[in-house]
Amino acid sequence: MLRQILSIVAAMSLACEPAEDELEVRVYGEAYIEEGIPADVFDDGWALRYDKFLVSLGAVEVAASAASGAVLGTRPLQVYDLTEPSKGAGQAVVADMVPVGGYHDVAYLIAPYVESELAPPEPFIASDASAADRALMEEGGFSVYVAGSATKGGVTKTFAWGFATRTSYSACESVAEVEPGASGQVQITIHGDHLFYDDLYSPTPMLLFGLVASADGDADGEISRAELEAVDLRPLANYQVGSTDIADLWHFIEHQTSTIGHIDGEGHCHNTRER
Repeated sequence: MLRQILSIVAAMSLACEPAEDELEVRVYGEAYIEEGIPADVFDDGWALRYDKFLVSLGAVEVAASAASGAVLGTRPLQVYDLTEPSKGAGQAVVADMVPVGGYHDVAYLIAPYVESELAPPEPFIASDASAADRALMEEGGFSVYVAGSATKGGVTKTFAWGFATRTSYSACESVAEVEPGASGQVQITIHGDHLFYDDLYSPTPMLLFGLVASADGDADGEISRAELEAVDLRPLANYQVGSTDIADLWHFIEHQTSTIGHIDGEGHCHNTRER
């Protein structure tokens, strides 16, 4: 009889415990970063491929709502090379068991990489970035580094640019749901096409590479920061900069690095460029 009573008490105790399952955060650069941006996507017919697309990502927090506390997160910055093929899965950032329910408020930071001096807490997942990539980001003080090439009509232009922007993404409207027996997933989505938009604020910008290509003043096939800084945007009808004081193409593209972060594909975040 005592054994039966204990079994009933144990079952009741388990029934009172909140159900849990796994919630995972992943980062994904979409096909545009993993496979390239085809010519029919660019409004001026260029095709582009990234050889490197490094982001320094951290301070991830996932909550049910803005009013609730975060249930999942990771503090240290990590470097991810989003060109690594993932077949749409992206790369793991952090995962843990959480109570079932919806998790619709996400925040994260893309900032200049600094190797953490502290051992990261569980459930931290180490990225697959190489030591060379981490060193490049730390030594350059970069948050975003892109390298690749664009081609049109037999002409190829290459680029390798590092940016030190620091952008906080908050109030990201995730659609993640964790159900009993079914894990949930948050996807931090990085949009590689944003760097080549021709307007800082329009909801329907054109995607152009022609002006970037024409910046190759010494005709060596490689487009440098100095060459982009020499392109004056002020006489142009497009390349609108709103109320900013941006006047050249380098700082225009640099500004666009603070818009690359989204959530769950096309979901929006509030992005704040901290400097």
